[in-house]
Amino acid sequence: MSQKKPESFSQQAELRQQEEALRVANSIQVPGQTKEQTRQIAKGIEKGIALYKQQQKAKARERDRARKKGSNQHHVQISQVEPSADDEIVASPVLPALSMVGGIFSLASFFHLLCYFLGWRFVFEGFEIPTSWSLAAALLAACLSGWLFRVAQIYKAKG
Repeated sequence: MSQKKPESFSQQAELRQQEEALRVANSIQVPGQTKEQTRQIAKGIEKGIALYKQQQKAKARERDRARKKGSNQHHVQISQVEPSADDEIVASPVLPALSMVGGIFSLASFFHLLCYFLGWRFVFEGFEIPTSWSLAAALLAACLSGWLFRVAQIYKAKG
């Protein structure tokens, strides 16, 4: 190739691509093949490399568009508690999480009620926790559980 050093990055990349194509063409050279034939093969390989790179760039742009579109839809879904009927909702990992946490709060409420009715007392670092606190905690946990299940039901109905 030429002895002159390319000035821009694109010229350097083009020169490297030409050198790589010529190297591959020389490696597959058959006996009796002329230098002109080898150069023609190298040009064909270079065009193939350029086409491959162009296709890969197009695929990368499509993946980026799809990723951005998906992240925008996910962000819209999480930010709206009750979306309007016009909004499109994508399947979200929020629904199983809401249901699971609602179930945990239901169990907590049940165990607090059990502690209250059986009169179990808890001592924490020398402080005895009154059984009436178990009743309050059961009520709070039941309310949180109901609220989480209701939000999950709204998301499920809209999705």
